[in-house]
Amino acid sequence: MLVTALLTAMVAVSGCQDGDANSKDPADEDAAGSSCSQVLSAQAKAAMLRLADVPASAKADYVGDPRRTADQLAAQYLTGRADETGLSFCGAYAGSSGPASVEVQFSLSRALPRKRAAAADFKEYRMGKAALVGAKTAFLYFDCSSSKFDGTTQLIRGEVRTTYEDTEPPAVAREDHLRVLHDSSRVLSGLLGCGQGSGITGAFTMPPAV
Repeated sequence: MLVTALLTAMVAVSGCQDGDANSKDPADEDAAGSSCSQVLSAQAKAAMLRLADVPASAKADYVGDPRRTADQLAAQYLTGRADETGLSFCGAYAGSSGPASVEVQFSLSRALPRKRAAAADFKEYRMGKAALVGAKTAFLYFDCSSSKFDGTTQLIRGEVRTTYEDTEPPAVAREDHLRVLHDSSRVLSGLLGCGQGSGITGAFTMPPAV
């Protein structure tokens, strides 16, 4: 009887271990699915690499956790500690170059930039609430109405910044800046559960200049 009981227990334990080895924790899958290299489109990632001046033949690495960024923005609002310091969303660099050569950040913003201040250094486009593209950086502002903001509408600012001067033709670089911002903002909007009307939920098309 004792031997039979022991054998039965060993089989049960072995079965549980096999099952654990073959099963995946949904939380682990969610964590893996939240890396920026997985959530951004192939076109947006290619644009990031062009902005970072990473050759197509080089190995590219990505850093960032979009889901964590969304959670941090919601926490900033709920705790009343929101500021305009950018939270890292995604970065890319060549495998041998170290820190990200191009990075996307998001923050909660109090207001749109003043027209006069933006006009000198940036070209403005009709995307979201406002889109501004400069030589090494670009900004996209959009509204987000979400239960994570207690149902209020918050103004979110996205920023993409490059370490090096753009080597692309100016028109191509501006489109790449906007594509990266649009795709990143679309992902963030989904993670926050933003309602319709932000102007960044559809597929990217190059917007007209203001």
